[in-house]
Amino acid sequence: MTKDTGKKRVTIKDIAQRCGTTANTVSRVLRGDTGISEATSRRVREAAEEMGYVRNGLASAMRSGKSRVISVIVDDLLNPHYATLINRIDLLLKREGYDTMTLCTQGELEKGMDMAQLSLSGMADGIFYFPDACGPRLAGLIRQRRVPLVLLDRGIAGVSADVVRLDDRRGGELAAQRLLEAGHERFVYLSGPQDNGAEPLRRGGFLDRLQKSGVPGERIRIADSDRVQQAMRENRFLPLLGTDRESGIFAFNDQIAYYAVNALRQSGCPVPGQASVVGCDYIRSLLPYLQPLSSVAGTSGEEMAQRAVKLLLRRISEPDAEVREEILPVILQEPDSTAGRK
Repeated sequence: MTKDTGKKRVTIKDIAQRCGTTANTVSRVLRGDTGISEATSRRVREAAEEMGYVRNGLASAMRSGKSRVISVIVDDLLNPHYATLINRIDLLLKREGYDTMTLCTQGELEKGMDMAQLSLSGMADGIFYFPDACGPRLAGLIRQRRVPLVLLDRGIAGVSADVVRLDDRRGGELAAQRLLEAGHERFVYLSGPQDNGAEPLRRGGFLDRLQKSGVPGERIRIADSDRVQQAMRENRFLPLLGTDRESGIFAFNDQIAYYAVNALRQSGCPVPGQASVVGCDYIRSLLPYLQPLSSVAGTSGEEMAQRAVKLLLRRISEPDAEVREEILPVILQEPDSTAGRK
């Protein structure tokens, strides 16, 4: 037999009518109840498959109060850092009996609020959120509905919620220290998105370390976020790096850093050597085919995912527990790929 092709959603009652049994019996079979005879169970399962039955997760969630689904809201699925972190979280949650639903805001407020509403209307048991331009309003809505929430990678000013992030200021300091040790005297900082809470911390740590080392302000240049984003869209990164390419370059993340490395090498500038580039996130940990790159990251690629899942499960079981901000230590991965000037 073939699946029914009508537009009407197949229900438990439809299967019961086909099998000549009760809706309660069908429901018990589909829930895995072993108290039903094997012959009846087989007949019900075969009918459900033939008729194209799809379990109504929302209805089940309304009955039980639990969907066993965790929503992940992110603004950019092209960033390998987000993709690898979400993958790690998904694997950990599956061990706990949860599935994940990933929703992308594209950094737009209207889409972000739509994604929050979709998570809430789908009765997600909890939400992970990478804060972006939608941050305060989106997080505020989730908190208002008292849905367990954990912020990933950065916090939101004025929003009381559990947070797991790296020590971004220390990351900026480590990048500056490595470039100073490599003998560079002129420096460039390639900014990240303005609405990313990690951006001022990484930039601040970088600039503070350089200034404390006596580097004059005229030897430090900052490429603002708009110019960096435009250079990435157009794949025209060289103008951002200036005419003096004997520079120590710190990029907000690895994605930006690789654009810089490629542009420099295509222009004939050795990296490392004449120029050095440091990024953040160490995406090579799960994408080893990428070229070596000095990168600030956590001491373990798994730690942020583990801490985040633990925090969310705690918030689900203890809704009124005190809010925690967990700041993870950072190290400079692959420091040798940032060499001294030749």
